[in-house]
Amino acid sequence: MVDVDPVIIKNRNGLLLYGMLHTPMGSQRKKTAILLLSPGIKSRIAPHRLYVKMAERYAIEGYVVLRFDYHGLGDSEGDVKENLVADFYRTVQQGRYVDDVLAAMEYMEEKQGIGRFVLGGLCGGALTGLFAGSDDMRVVGLFGLGIPVILDGNEVDPVKNMTEGQAERMRGMYYRKLLDLQAWKRFFSLKSDFRVIWRVLKPEESKTGMKSPEGNGSEVSNFNPLFPPAFRKMVFSSRKLLLIFSDMDRLYWEYDEKFWQSHKDMYKEKMDYIDVRVLKNANHILSFPESQKEMLNWTCDWLRGNYP
Repeated sequence: MVDVDPVIIKNRNGLLLYGMLHTPMGSQRKKTAILLLSPGIKSRIAPHRLYVKMAERYAIEGYVVLRFDYHGLGDSEGDVKENLVADFYRTVQQGRYVDDVLAAMEYMEEKQGIGRFVLGGLCGGALTGLFAGSDDMRVVGLFGLGIPVILDGNEVDPVKNMTEGQAERMRGMYYRKLLDLQAWKRFFSLKSDFRVIWRVLKPEESKTGMKSPEGNGSEVSNFNPLFPPAFRKMVFSSRKLLLIFSDMDRLYWEYDEKFWQSHKDMYKEKMDYIDVRVLKNANHILSFPESQKEMLNWTCDWLRGNYP
């Protein structure tokens, strides 16, 4: 049996955050709680009610699970002042909601008597959990679904920052369309993005960075400089990470090409704390039932093995 109750959390600015608490009934309740952190501009429900399904499954496993809306989102108090989604995402990628996560942990300690947490989430929720957990030893682990390692923003050029993995996948798609009449009609209608086509089909003449705003011709990456130190703090303080990516999502290639390949040597002695997996035939929001099922099985196995 699982009991589901609404909760109200006050953050450090006095704003009320609304959430739902899933509590396992009986003696199977574990001493570690799970906080599901909202993805991007989405609410505590997540796309396709993903967080509801996750909370129900984890509560059956014996974990108290809290999912809540950040300030300015969903039912919670506060405002979002950014006009463009990309600019809002950038603030999330810079730690916009870390204080709300800390407030949620303080609520759980005070009201539920639980002081050990595993943080989990999709996309921006995973990154917020990494930032919050890196400096707070109450967090004993993190599972992230499609964690981003880049900075979005209105000024960021996604074509110039495309990874080779993403370009290779799109290259295969374009080659398969060579005999597709509708694809050629779209091409000649001038509705296609010719910059993307050029980047994909002529990779040797492309750049992966974007021009420096100083106009000096140098290239700068859209890589998030806050990601490596937070990742390092978690791993070198012996907290475990489970990172799940979807093979139809560019975020895996960004993680691998922009972070892991240049940082992996320092983690040779810490690989027991890093578990990276890729879901086959899955998209970013895990909209397919089979993707959700496999992700839930992976995360439950990981939780049982590390936080019994």
